[in-house]
Amino acid sequence: MAEKDDSVALATVLDRPTPTPRASDPELATAARTPTPLAALAKSSLAAPTSHATIASPLAALAHDEIARTRMFCYVGAVIAFGGIAAMPFLPGGYYETRLLATGIVLGMAGLVYLWNRTRHPATFHAGVGVAIGWYIPALGVTFAVPYFGPYSPVAILLVLGIYVTALGQSRALATAIYITCAAAQAGSGALAMLGIADPGIVRGDYLTHDVQIILQLLIQMVLAATFFLARSSRASSLAAIGELEAATRAVAQREALLQEAREELHRALGSGRGRFTEQTLGHYRLGELIGRGAMGEVYAGIDTRTEQPVAVKLLAPTSLGNAHHVQRFMRELKTAVSIQSPNVVHVLDIGAEPLPHLVMERLQGRDLSSILRDKRILTPDKVVDVLRQVGAGITAAAAARVIHRDLKPQNIFLAGTTYKILDFGVSRLADLGDTLTSGHLVGTPSYMAPEQARGAPVEHAADLYSLAAIAYRCLTGHAPFSGGEIADVLYRVVHSPPRRPSSLAQLPPDLDLALAIGLAKDPAHRFATAGELAAAVADALAGTLPETLRARGRALEAAGAWATDAARSAAR
Repeated sequence: MAEKDDSVALATVLDRPTPTPRASDPELATAARTPTPLAALAKSSLAAPTSHATIASPLAALAHDEIARTRMFCYVGAVIAFGGIAAMPFLPGGYYETRLLATGIVLGMAGLVYLWNRTRHPATFHAGVGVAIGWYIPALGVTFAVPYFGPYSPVAILLVLGIYVTALGQSRALATAIYITCAAAQAGSGALAMLGIADPGIVRGDYLTHDVQIILQLLIQMVLAATFFLARSSRASSLAAIGELEAATRAVAQREALLQEAREELHRALGSGRGRFTEQTLGHYRLGELIGRGAMGEVYAGIDTRTEQPVAVKLLAPTSLGNAHHVQRFMRELKTAVSIQSPNVVHVLDIGAEPLPHLVMERLQGRDLSSILRDKRILTPDKVVDVLRQVGAGITAAAAARVIHRDLKPQNIFLAGTTYKILDFGVSRLADLGDTLTSGHLVGTPSYMAPEQARGAPVEHAADLYSLAAIAYRCLTGHAPFSGGEIADVLYRVVHSPPRRPSSLAQLPPDLDLALAIGLAKDPAHRFATAGELAAAVADALAGTLPETLRARGRALEAAGAWATDAARSAAR
């Protein structure tokens, strides 16, 4: 029976995306955590057991099951070993055979104790060759029981048990080695008995004819071989079944994400048409149809009566005009918008406070990134790098003007021709001013929100860099880093849980995992310092040329838990 590697079997099943929820502004009271140095994070992650591991893939699910199965096997093996010790004084075993059996029991117990201790550290259970040695020693110890009980005794049941349990595990090489060892011990003892050289076992076969002994040995070997192949086939079928279930779950999640995005698009579309100020003149601007509506503002198509130039005019929504808080936030957006000069930020042509606060912008023709992703699901690597470089230039210009966007997401990135432009600085903040207008309230979209922002801590330019990395994650994998469920649940996971490894969601090079581990680091101090560094790292990672210094940073963050626990993939790498 031919076998496939787990990675090959899994590759035939997966690649579906997950949803991107939209949030309002609930309060979130979550305790801030003290940043930990990167080296200390890596050390503590490797040293401490992971009691609540996230099952991130079919391989991870089977790895998690293998740890639980190993622990249970240690208990069962210990019971069998103690039972053997208790029975030895009452059994008529020979002097040398008894000592050989006792040696086997001691070896087996030592291996079981070692394996049980390894199960206490799931994150590193599969690392190195320690587990393989831990499994092989008890298997070898069991073979010492064959000469004691005899090649035709029920001891073959123990060989079947050991072969089956280990063949269900991750390592095919280990399973094969244990199968060969057990089968060889059984066949060797049987051959010695058939040749009349030695049969010191309690259950002897010297009363059997030579032909009967050969048949019995062949049958036992067939059972051992069948056990091995049955266990490996069972693992492969389990892996495929879990993969199909995950693929179906991710497909449903993707449909929910598309439905959510479609609802948002419908909401914006319903907001278009004739508005309260349609066909009215505001200063030098004649307002046309309402082309967009948000929580606080309305955007009208307009014409500059002096130049006949098409413009977009943003006004406060009628429901916000009587809200002093909303008026203050809108006035702040006016002041913020004119302070940023970049081809990658929507160009502000004019602002005014009379007769109503208004913001006049260039009229863009094209599509936002969200609608592009709804059609294409993922972007090609070169387009993702282009997004990062252009949007990165926009937030860099904003940072130079001491402005933090705080709500960077695909819906706020607009492709006009070949130029990406950042929209909506309505919840932005001046970096060196207090944020009294939004203090106590969560602003932004949870799926793309930096952890420090999600827990209500002060934010700096690093928060926008995190959001830009999250957009790259979405463009490359078809998934937002965190999505689905209630807003409070998404916010909790943004702060406390790692996202899934990008390469587990799409066919991506391992270097990209390392680059995005830095870009999506929970601690702002561990992220890239600039958008240019992030874009360059992603470009290098996609080309397989990530600098070794960044690989080391990424590996340290991975060891510290940058991605949802996936012991099987970590061991494979």
